Amino acid sequence: MLNDQSFDAPVIHVVSESPRLEMLQARLRQSGTRPVPVRGNYLPPDAAPALIDLSTREIPIEPGDTRLIITLGRADQSLAHSDIHLTDVSELSTLAARISIRQREKQRRREIDLRSQTLAELGIERSNTGTRADARLLWLGHDAPFLNVLKKSLKDSKINFVAAISCLTAEDYLESGRFRVLALCPSQPGDEACKLLARIKQLPLAEPPKTLLLLRREVSIQLDHDLIEKADQIIDVGADLEAVAERLRLACTDHIEHAGVKTAGLTTLARDATSGLASRAYLETHLQAQMDQADQSATPLSVISIDLKNDDDVRDVAHRINALLRDTDLAARLDMNHICVTLPDTPYRGAVVLARRIEQSMERSVAWRVIEKRQFHTLTSLLGGLTARSGFSTERRA
Repeated sequence: MLNDQSFDAPVIHVVSESPRLEMLQARLRQSGTRPVPVRGNYLPPDAAPALIDLSTREIPIEPGDTRLIITLGRADQSLAHSDIHLTDVSELSTLAARISIRQREKQRRREIDLRSQTLAELGIERSNTGTRADARLLWLGHDAPFLNVLKKSLKDSKINFVAAISCLTAEDYLESGRFRVLALCPSQPGDEACKLLARIKQLPLAEPPKTLLLLRREVSIQLDHDLIEKADQIIDVGADLEAVAERLRLACTDHIEHAGVKTAGLTTLARDATSGLASRAYLETHLQAQMDQADQSATPLSVISIDLKNDDDVRDVAHRINALLRDTDLAARLDMNHICVTLPDTPYRGAVVLARRIEQSMERSVAWRVIEKRQFHTLTSLLGGLTARSGFSTERRA
């Protein structure tokens, strides 16, 4: 059937042996992924994630392989270099959401590193975005007998731990702007923690918190895939509560250190004075780095140009655009008449979706153009294509 989108499901390489291999492939298809069995002792040379069933096989990971590695087996079997470890096949129902979350985090870290490199190339020091005094964690989750253990461990690490009693109370705390990290520990579908997780992306917050989802196995298999994917990081709650507390501590300190990646700690030297967005000089240096990264990792990269009108309030337009961007996206002033948005790890159709959302937020007809980077593109041809005269508008697309 033409409306069958199964061919478009994300590929995952499966390292296992029959009869478990067939069972795992069936479970993975149900979870929304497209399993491909691995023949031989080496993973295919692409960026697709790999699931290694430790009960039947092991496979050597090549040095420099940056793909996501998922392991399946007992808790004590987790490989040192695995990104996700599942202890039971029932947890495969959450795998698609876990992969999406981990990939977003990897993309974010790559972008943080790239933006630091860009500032260094321009001879600009990165401004500090957070301090140790900002280490505050907001907790929402009932029926958590291990809560006191986590509170004590985080207190010893000088992390201010505050527990909210309901979704509404937590929202009030978040609106105060004092919490950069939110930990949610649901006990069942539809509880207060789940309600907040469902709403977190829609809350009118100047700086959305990093959302940590603490999952117990019996709860994780009950939650909806789309709900789990709203989290920024998953922390599995097992017997080792000290390990859970350490992951919470690292999540807090790391997020504070790299807070505000959307603006990358840009100083006035890297900003356009009129719009407050990244400058043209920063854009050119950074986009070249993104193009090189896309070539190395074989991932898509798209760019959008938004036309400005003479009577536009440029700062208002910039604010509307920034409100719709992910941490890894960058908005910059391309020239007097255009704003450019770079979208790493995003194909053409994803960029079109964002361009249309930007147009809707502007509440008027907006001319925009989307280009996905191809092998033949240079920095000059990519940016030049954005400002060519034949850009699209709502009237022309209608």
